[in-house]
Amino acid sequence: MTEAFIRLLRPCIYLCPYDELPQELKKDARPAARALGFPHLPEDVEVPSYRSHVVTIDCAALPADVLDIDFPADGHLVILAEITDDPEDGVIIHLPAGTETVERQSQSKSHEPFPLYAVPGTTKPDPLHWSQVAEAADYAEGDAERARLVTKLIDEIGEIPDVRWKYDLQLGGYSRAFHNPVEDRGKALFLSIPESAVFGDGCITLVSGTREQIAEHRYDELEFDVEC
Repeated sequence: MTEAFIRLLRPCIYLCPYDELPQELKKDARPAARALGFPHLPEDVEVPSYRSHVVTIDCAALPADVLDIDFPADGHLVILAEITDDPEDGVIIHLPAGTETVERQSQSKSHEPFPLYAVPGTTKPDPLHWSQVAEAADYAEGDAERARLVTKLIDEIGEIPDVRWKYDLQLGGYSRAFHNPVEDRGKALFLSIPESAVFGDGCITLVSGTREQIAEHRYDELEFDVEC
C-alpha cells in the first residue's frame, strides 16, 4: 500500500537563487537559468513591450532524466509574460543550441537579472487522500482504526516533498494551485512562477498544456493561468 502512495508522487525541478541551494549542491553549482533583465533573442523575433522577460532556462544545464514530462535537452527556453492578477497570455520561445541572439530592450524597464540553479524535487497531489489508492480504500473501509493508520501514513508521505517557495520557479510536477489545479482539467504543469516580491505579489502563474503539446514543443498552445 505504501508503494501505491509513493507512485502518486511526481518529480519536478526547482530553479532557485544560489543562497537557497542545499549546501551539498553549492560546490559545483552551475547556473541553469537567468531571471528577469532583458531577453536575449534573435533580431527578427517580435517582443511585445507588455510582456516582460521572466526567465531564460538553459535546458542543457538541467539535471537529466528527472522530469516525467518531455523537456528540451538543449537550447534555451525564453519565457515572456506579464506577471499580474489579470495577465495577457505569455510567450514561450525555444531557441535551439547555437542560435545567435542579441539583448532586446523592448520593455521600458527591467529588474536586475540574477542566476537561478536547478534542484531536483518531489511533489504530491494536493490534497493527498486514501481514496486515491484502491488498496488503501479497501483496507480502511468500515474500520476506524485502519482509516487512522492510513491517514497517518499519508501525513508521513506528505513530509517527503520539499516544497520550496520564495523565488523558486518549478518545472513539471503537480501544480500548486489554490483553487483550480491544472490536473483537474486534464493538463500537465509545464512551469509555475510562485508569488514573490520579484515575480509578482500575491499570485501564482501556472503554465500548462497536454502532455502531447509539451512533448511536441507546441508552446504557443500552452495556457497561462493566474491564481491569487
